Amino acid sequence: MDRNKRPVILLKVPSSDDFYGSALRSHNLDPIFITPSHFVFKNLKQLQAKLLEPHKYAGIIFATPRCVHAVNEALGKTPLPSCWRALHNYSLGKNTHSAAWITFQNLSTLGDHAVNANNLCDLIVETFGPKRDLPLLMPCGNGVGQTLRLRLVAQGFRVDACEVYESRSHPDFINQMRHALKFKRMETIVFFGPSSVRSSLEFFGDYNVSLKDRKLIAVGSGTRKAMEESGMQADGVVDAADVDHLINIIKK
Repeated sequence: MDRNKRPVILLKVPSSDDFYGSALRSHNLDPIFITPSHFVFKNLKQLQAKLLEPHKYAGIIFATPRCVHAVNEALGKTPLPSCWRALHNYSLGKNTHSAAWITFQNLSTLGDHAVNANNLCDLIVETFGPKRDLPLLMPCGNGVGQTLRLRLVAQGFRVDACEVYESRSHPDFINQMRHALKFKRMETIVFFGPSSVRSSLEFFGDYNVSLKDRKLIAVGSGTRKAMEESGMQADGVVDAADVDHLINIIKK
């Protein structure tokens, strides 16, 4: 850790090309990446059965790149049935859109410019058309996709939400958090996704961590909702792609 820079905990998986890290370092901040959870696939047989019956669906929604990977795992060596290509297919954000395009041999989806569930819901309403007899298949994870599903149902859509992965606390999370929080200047924690909230809540309780003088920032409305439901108040909420807004909140 660079002691000349203000440290910030980012509860997300680190990567070599992570734009959060480079952006924060350029503003005299020291990002400390801690992986809060890992994911385990489940219910893949049920998902496979649904994927092999595209005639029963109006289309598919990919909420995260992990949903794309779950579909690919469920299919095994079998390609995605070609009938899906003619349906209403959506993805939330550029990363998810790219994952679907690459994984399923140029599968076209709408939603690459959507930054949150509300954006994607509005896009689906605008592009779907009035006939909503068949459901949209939405593979999802525990705590992921709930906002989108509820908004779509409120708009008259049928959604077949199939939970295909779940998050569990990463085995190194506790030790990494204990080490990071030893530094008195560790005043800011940034949460990425509901799973980071669940892992942290258990840790804060078990180790009597006070949040009174810490700045807690949520990335995404789903993360903010998870924090509120857990009794944690977010001091700021930013969209995943808006790193400048994140930096402004940290330095405020």
